[in-house]
Amino acid sequence: MINGPDFRRNLWLEFSPHRLIAMPVILGAMFMLVTLGGRSPLDETSGSIAAFAFVALIFVWGTRLASEAVISEVHGRTWDQQRLSAIGAWQMAWGKLFGATAYAWYGGLICMGFYTVSRASYLTPGAVLVAAALYITAGVLAHALSLALSLQAVQRRRAFGRVQVLWYQAVAVVSAGIPLYAGLKGLGEHGTYAMTTWFGYSIIKAHFMLGAITAFAAWALAGVYALIRLELMHRHGPWAWLGFVVFAMIFFSGLDYPSWSGPVVLTALPGPPSVAFIVAAVAAYVMAFGEPKQRVRFRRLENVWRGRQWRRVLELVPRSVLTLGLAVGAAVAAAALADTSHFSNIAGVGEIRLAVLASVLFVVRDIGFVYAVSLKHEKGTGGADARAFLFLVLAYTLLPALAQTIDMKMLEAFFWPQWQETTPWTILAPVMEVAVIGYLLRRRLRNLT
Repeated sequence: MINGPDFRRNLWLEFSPHRLIAMPVILGAMFMLVTLGGRSPLDETSGSIAAFAFVALIFVWGTRLASEAVISEVHGRTWDQQRLSAIGAWQMAWGKLFGATAYAWYGGLICMGFYTVSRASYLTPGAVLVAAALYITAGVLAHALSLALSLQAVQRRRAFGRVQVLWYQAVAVVSAGIPLYAGLKGLGEHGTYAMTTWFGYSIIKAHFMLGAITAFAAWALAGVYALIRLELMHRHGPWAWLGFVVFAMIFFSGLDYPSWSGPVVLTALPGPPSVAFIVAAVAAYVMAFGEPKQRVRFRRLENVWRGRQWRRVLELVPRSVLTLGLAVGAAVAAAALADTSHFSNIAGVGEIRLAVLASVLFVVRDIGFVYAVSLKHEKGTGGADARAFLFLVLAYTLLPALAQTIDMKMLEAFFWPQWQETTPWTILAPVMEVAVIGYLLRRRLRNLT
């Protein structure tokens, strides 16, 4: 994979003799200026400057290079040629991810070397190594996310501009930056470390965040590989995506969250299954807006369904629909494990069950609505997704506020799960909405044939 043709090509493009010399000269001059030619000590200030330079090279510049690795090929009309070449999926993924960003890593690793030398003067060797590992793995995670997001957009055949690339960068930097910051905050001087709790176990926070970043970076790399396989017209089942969602459900369920003020009825719900439901629901929303919705795919799905080709059905069925199954399972577990001792009568127990079911129905309604809007248009482009997103935002904000203003609380059940006061409309309203969306989807799908 390191000797792959795409990786070597990117190295030749990135490392000209002038660029090879320019990076260490510029960084060396900057670090010499920071230390005033050796008269100032290598201390926390010099380490912070080296860390800032690493962030600028890897998280700002490197994520842009990763985002544009495939998009630039699409714009240059060379991507289709590469897809038809004999390069394997993993070789291409490695070449795009690490070859296109090799020059940024060249400078970033120089900065990280200066950072470790500076930090070694007042941190323990173990703490320095953990800090360096946090920065490097977070950089890999940010690059892999940037490339995965751009590949997802290529799958959808969307137009790519600076705004889109900036969006991919922002999502990747925030996703990798939060655990990086948490891990660095967990590092202490002289061997003292902050602790975190996961499923009741006390773990060193810096080590826990390093493990989490490494795990999510591995999943992001698997996502890049899967998307490259799809671009190369290889069949790819849903198991990698579903495995990632299950992993995320387990990971976030084990974290210790601060208490928050909310409806009293929510205190009856068990924490881990409730968090797992939220994670699965968010994953379903993300995939509903992110995956392609070409009409030809639904025609193929209908044909393989009629032919009882179940393996092909799993390959073609929308990932968001499969993710809904995980969300439903987590919701059932949350409702079943609810602490009924909070309620003095059977009606209270029914309230929590109905509220959980209503929440699931709202997720089903929203996912179905996204597809109903997208399938109305010929190409199912990002414009349809943007309209669906706008309508959903209005449904969760403006419309329930309007219902409260005109003192029609019954109408709120059509826009929000009713956790405060459970009435028959708590379940009837989302059931009616799901039925309407189901009817619209059925008509849209019939029009495809």
